[in-house]
Amino acid sequence: MSTNMKIARICQFCQNEFTAQTTKTQYCSLKCSSRAYKARTRQSKIDESNRQTEIAKNPQLEVIKTKDFISVKQASALFGISRRTIYRIISRGELDIAKFGTRTVIRRSDMDTFFTLPLDQTVLRPIQEFPGLDNCYTITQIQQKFGISPGALYMLIQRHGISKYSVGKFNYVAKNDIDIIFNAGRI
Repeated sequence: MSTNMKIARICQFCQNEFTAQTTKTQYCSLKCSSRAYKARTRQSKIDESNRQTEIAKNPQLEVIKTKDFISVKQASALFGISRRTIYRIISRGELDIAKFGTRTVIRRSDMDTFFTLPLDQTVLRPIQEFPGLDNCYTITQIQQKFGISPGALYMLIQRHGISKYSVGKFNYVAKNDIDIIFNAGRI
């Protein structure tokens, strides 16, 4: 079916403007079409080679992908995160596990769904604005005022999800957050 349409298009390969006679034309010439095909073929070969190299570097990764249940070590290798991060996710209750003696086993489908959740469904704390130095304690001030060890203070801040702010070489915590914790303990 011939047409007398004249459509101004941009070539997908050389980025030059040309006049096309159909709405599906992507390239200005056979030369650009051939070069684009060769570039796609070359890129697919490179991608396949990179995939084969990745498999050769870590052959266990393909075996892990086929398993339904994996260990924490295997999960860290599969998802490229540390074991400690996985244990933190587990301790926050965001990931279900099974224990067999001392061995922790994770369902791979749970790991897949955890990492594919959209950001609005994940458990992220909103970023709070810095309240200002007048409304904050330094870590040392909190330790001296309430007589608490550095480790215990760190655990309280982590447990209650309190935001820390770094300004220069000092870490600050909002006074009202700390006062709520320590005054609630005295009631």
